[in-house]
Amino acid sequence: MATVSRIALRLADLSHAQLLEIAAAGCEASAEVRNRADAILAVHKPLAQWVVEGVLLSSDLVPHLLAPLQLADGAAAAVCSQWADGWKATSEGRRRLTRVAFDFPQNLLGTLVAECSADSLGMAVIPGGDEQQLLVRSGSTVRILARGRSSGTSFELRDGRADIAASQQFLYVTVLYENRLYCLTHDGTEVASYEDQRKFISCPVLGPDGLLFCVLFDEDDETQDEIVALDAQTLQPRHRFGLSLLSGVRGMVLVGEELFVCDKDNDRLQVFSLAGEHRCSITGEWKKPTGLCLVGDRLYLTEEDDEDEDEEGDLVNPHQGRRIVALSLQGETLQVYTNPVEGHAFCESLCYFDGKLLVTIRDEESLCVGVVALAGA
Repeated sequence: MATVSRIALRLADLSHAQLLEIAAAGCEASAEVRNRADAILAVHKPLAQWVVEGVLLSSDLVPHLLAPLQLADGAAAAVCSQWADGWKATSEGRRRLTRVAFDFPQNLLGTLVAECSADSLGMAVIPGGDEQQLLVRSGSTVRILARGRSSGTSFELRDGRADIAASQQFLYVTVLYENRLYCLTHDGTEVASYEDQRKFISCPVLGPDGLLFCVLFDEDDETQDEIVALDAQTLQPRHRFGLSLLSGVRGMVLVGEELFVCDKDNDRLQVFSLAGEHRCSITGEWKKPTGLCLVGDRLYLTEEDDEDEDEEGDLVNPHQGRRIVALSLQGETLQVYTNPVEGHAFCESLCYFDGKLLVTIRDEESLCVGVVALAGA
């Protein structure tokens, strides 16, 4: 005969209400106890058929049942096809950025230390479906890295301050103090170049119909920022726009048939048609936008550090610069992810690669610049 435990003998003297209280507390405190209780209930107290058909399999009610579940509860999607559809329909609320490991060898990424500044590290993605590659600029070195490989090709630039973009055929690199934009093959061979006599060139962004958009800016007068549209292969200018509307542009991204521009000094995003027509301005609780990345139906925005101080010398907004803001395409704030490490600020270079949002980051104390990966984008 099995030995009756001491606790079972003691519980036998309790009332039904007291046993119910203990059972409920045990289920809330332990997943193992809760699973055991569910198994016993399934055998001895199965759900009535009307509950199964009228609630658990109701096309109207299933989304309400699944909406509160988090990513860790993903097994719910495997219950049946209707629950799989309900899980997918309610997935928007589970898209929350979380930091994850990034498996590229650190020496290939070219993490910078000591005297390097945030603009010494830049990233872009070479499109190609499942075969996409990551383009990383570390100082004057450009590396092309493939997912799952321990090495990559590289070549040197003439200047360390440069912005980069890529197509399946070409690379686009701005060299700041030459006032030039270069079109290169993937091995670094020059195909064409564009020079502006009066302004520096930055932020190349590929558009449709063979267009490439870049920012033209004057370091001495940022109110003179404008955008130039170029032929993506010959780099011949097509048209310019945005003059007098922009100040301190630091990033752009293509969204369908529109160009979203980080208008840093005006604390807003400016939206233009590809022909240069100003469509609208987007503002929010975020300030000084410097970087943008489009992932599906969301925009991810980074900010410049806050420098405004109150009367006591404290920063007015100490989290500014340490957060990534997820926006709908209409500009609604969907999530704010704040870096938990104080003194680690996000920089303006960010891209979506291998299912992760990659963001350059700066340690304000050691001046180290590196890359972090975030899942859930």
